[in-house]
Amino acid sequence: MDQSRSSLALLPAISGRYSPRAFIDRAVTDDDLTLVLEAARWAPSSMNEQPWRFLVTRRGGEGHALLLDCLNPSNRIWADKAPVLMLAMAHRILHRINAENHHARHDLGVAVGQLGVQATSMGLGLHQLGGFDPGKTRQAFGIPEELDVVTVIALGWPGKAEDLPEQLQQRERTRSPRRALSELVHYGRFTR
Repeated sequence: MDQSRSSLALLPAISGRYSPRAFIDRAVTDDDLTLVLEAARWAPSSMNEQPWRFLVTRRGGEGHALLLDCLNPSNRIWADKAPVLMLAMAHRILHRINAENHHARHDLGVAVGQLGVQATSMGLGLHQLGGFDPGKTRQAFGIPEELDVVTVIALGWPGKAEDLPEQLQQRERTRSPRRALSELVHYGRFTR
């Protein structure tokens, strides 16, 4: 499958990124995991607060089955093959001024975006999941209230669509389209 979906000269790690559901049975090494987390660490943030927090679990290791159990059943049927599941959280308080950080989720998104570009450049795949129970996750892991429980990330080496349940195979083969820039960008004034 052609991984370049843009007609413009984007970096391959951006144009080739997709959200796999199929993962092969291959561990993500400590070095590879550290590298993608390091990419997140270097993301910019409001007032340099770096509000992102990641709880990392590995298949067969501490917390993995617990985090998997917090996913919606429709995600659990494929995410159990990912060697790494991460819970992404955002700290809502600006430490320096003890005020609400209105940009915490934005900053987490930038960090996860950088993590994704790094992972894709290494041949890894990641799939961000909104289909999970944040309250159950908070309780299961004892996450403090000042952290927003935002998303779960499945990380691993992409597999083959035919290894998925039949109802997911076509979704795995199809790449999501993107809106035209003309729908997303406004110059000089906002238009509908």
